[in-house]
Amino acid sequence: MEDYIWDGEIDCGWEDLAQKVRDDSSKFAKEMLKIVDASPSDEVRSLISEECMTRFVLLAKYLADQLEDANYYVVEDLQEGVQNPTKLISWILLGSLTEAALQIYLAFYVEDYKNAKWQQWIDFPKEDVKTALGEAINMLVKNEKIESKQGKSLKEAIKEEIKKHTVEHPVQRVMLDEIIQFYESQELLDEYDIGDLREIQSNRNGIHSFEDRSIGDWYSLQLSVRFWCALLNWILDRMPELPDYLIEN
Repeated sequence: MEDYIWDGEIDCGWEDLAQKVRDDSSKFAKEMLKIVDASPSDEVRSLISEECMTRFVLLAKYLADQLEDANYYVVEDLQEGVQNPTKLISWILLGSLTEAALQIYLAFYVEDYKNAKWQQWIDFPKEDVKTALGEAINMLVKNEKIESKQGKSLKEAIKEEIKKHTVEHPVQRVMLDEIIQFYESQELLDEYDIGDLREIQSNRNGIHSFEDRSIGDWYSLQLSVRFWCALLNWILDRMPELPDYLIEN
């Protein structure tokens, strides 16, 4: 998506980037609602509602507010071990906004998403498998190879794993890591774009970890925000064309 990133400019100031986040998110929401309004699908209209897009824009504006103050903090990139709450909050917001944007694209093409039957085992004889595995676990318990509580845990794990692969994954509940896997498996984005998405995911998740993990610096954050703006334009470019009377409005 390099053609979309910051309109070809090599760099930009933080205030300019903050304004771009506001402008691009507002444009994205406005255009998506027009497109969705013309969709014949009730499900699409319910998934991508005005309320949904309003929350999206509010979250983007909050991210923009954080970015405007970044000039005061970028020097921290030269100071090892400094963790600024503004930067941490920005990564959280960017992760949520990225997840939402990717979900919105899939929600519009929800029938294609369902037909892909992602992570689903087709024609899987789940009852036969559960019965056979249950009997095998019972035999292990009977022969004292495993404890009864271990056998029970194994049965529950098998039950959950089968459920995971035999039920539909609602698009609005798919998490960022799973969405990235889906986009990668369907080759919707190239390997470089997938790498940018994983950068956002890693930094969003890193703040929740007790492990000693570094969070992306301010420069990395700026690049990732610019990538997110590009992602919004990428999505809009892959929507069907609107009738002339809707474009004019």
